[in-house]
Amino acid sequence: MTDDEEALKARVEELMADLNYYLLNYRRLIANGFRKKVLDAEIEFLRRELDRLTNKRQ
Repeated sequence: MTDDEEALKARVEELMADLNYYLLNYRRLIANGFRKKVLDAEIEFLRRELDRLTNKRQ
């Protein structure tokens, strides 16, 4: 595996961890003061970035 492939894999894993955190803690984050619109936008960004990167790998 090349350095580029390893970096891409690490980035995908990081994005997945962030997305999972936001999805698993969605209600708690909103209850603690996160703005729903901002949280939804971040989740959408993470999904699109994951799609873009995983399509690049194939």
